Amino acid sequence: MSYKITSYFGSVESFRERGHSGIDFQMNDGTEIHSIRDGIVHLADYGNQNAGKTIFVEWDDGKTAIYGHLSQFSVRDGQTVHAGDLLGYSGHSGNVFSSSGGNGAHLHFGLKENGHFIDPSPYIEQIQHMNDHATQIATTKFSLMDMFQSHMNIFNDFLHNTSVHLINFITSTDYSPLVQLLKNVVELFFINI
Repeated sequence: MSYKITSYFGSVESFRERGHSGIDFQMNDGTEIHSIRDGIVHLADYGNQNAGKTIFVEWDDGKTAIYGHLSQFSVRDGQTVHAGDLLGYSGHSGNVFSSSGGNGAHLHFGLKENGHFIDPSPYIEQIQHMNDHATQIATTKFSLMDMFQSHMNIFNDFLHNTSVHLINFITSTDYSPLVQLLKNVVELFFINI
């Protein structure tokens, strides 16, 4: 999956007072947002200001990833997440501006180190492909289900063929002496009591 970048780090636009503190990726409302690295989650809801519903993920190397303008959180404050874990869903919370006439739904991805915003451009590819892992998991589950169904079909055919052969065997064999013996044994034990 690839998302159109509508604003880069440091961009100066007419609606900004200073250079942009992150990168904006255009997304439909409700697009899954996945963590691109392991870390500890911190949540913030700035209402209709700033980046609205925002998730901060503190990485082991001291950097903090910022996922802003979400519509919904799927994690708790203080939760440990791993790369690929669902964080929430894209939206247009906070202060958004739409140059395309839509509702302005997008992901603001920022990065801080030592309390200062730094250019998150080295992570563009990871954001662009953050949902590929989810698609791959869904495809893998689908493939596993296909494989299971295929094996069940083979097993079902085996059982059907076995039962047909068993019925043919039973009907083609003369069991009358065996049946007579069984009848005599039953009479001996149960009738003569």
